[in-house]
Amino acid sequence: MKKFFYIFLLMFSLSTYAQSVPTDWAKIGLKGKVKSVKTSIYFAEAKDNDFIKGTPFSQGIYPPEKIKQYSEMERMGVKAFFIQFLVNIIPSAISFDKNGFITEKWLYNTVSPKKIVYTYDKKNRLIDKSTFVHDFLETKDTLIYNTKGQLEKEVLDLKTKDETIYTYTYNIDGELIQRNFKKVEDLPLYKEIYIYNNKRLVNKELYQFDQLIWRGLYEYGAEGELIKAISQKIDDFIWHSKYTYDQNNHLKEEYLLINESEKNGFLNRFGSDRRLTYHLTFSTNYLCEYKYTDDKQGNWVKMITYEQGVPILYVERKIEYF
Repeated sequence: MKKFFYIFLLMFSLSTYAQSVPTDWAKIGLKGKVKSVKTSIYFAEAKDNDFIKGTPFSQGIYPPEKIKQYSEMERMGVKAFFIQFLVNIIPSAISFDKNGFITEKWLYNTVSPKKIVYTYDKKNRLIDKSTFVHDFLETKDTLIYNTKGQLEKEVLDLKTKDETIYTYTYNIDGELIQRNFKKVEDLPLYKEIYIYNNKRLVNKELYQFDQLIWRGLYEYGAEGELIKAISQKIDDFIWHSKYTYDQNNHLKEEYLLINESEKNGFLNRFGSDRRLTYHLTFSTNYLCEYKYTDDKQGNWVKMITYEQGVPILYVERKIEYF
């Protein structure tokens, strides 16, 4: 009986942990047990009061170099939900396991297609992320966890260059308080410091050789929702962001100013699943709008992008379910 109790306790513990790990379905905003998503982009062509797929568009809404730049800015602490959405609109094919985690991703927005393979442990923790180009291993990202299940070390092997190592430090409450970045055998090149208040991240600072180069400040509402963010690259630029939510606490609007100028920034509006519907660039008064068609599960399978009211791109998602 005691043996059965311990087995049950272990199973309950693992089940609880698995439920606490956010799935990639949730991160992407997918509904149902999705097996795969293939995204293709075309120029939109009008026909019979509707739009059809025209010539294929080889890159994503953002080019690869812009995606890399925005990914780095996000790592630094910039909060821009419109960017998080648009950088993922690229020609690609993604496969999931039955637990909702990505197992393989093909990216077709570069000259040579890339295949990324994801490997997990029994607790659904990512332990390996390997990127291949023409069957050649380009990068290998290895993740190591401590006995508490916290990410402790990350080793990025670029194959053509030295390894890059990230190390993580936590406080007694399990909150990440520091991340170091260095090359093998070198002193830390960068150091990230995280500061919390009532379990919420309120300050993030990035140092290079002990000199502050980036700062992020965050403010939250009564329900724990992010309502303000300031991201500053020291002696360069500063982003001020404000967020509003609907009655269900879903993100509704994002207002972003660059260098505190009302002529430089963005106004973004969102629908369900944080899908972007409206994107206005202040500096050029250029408006982009996005209209969707959903499948029976409530996942969008077609998106038409409009620029200044003119249909430009036809984005198609073919979704397969388990």
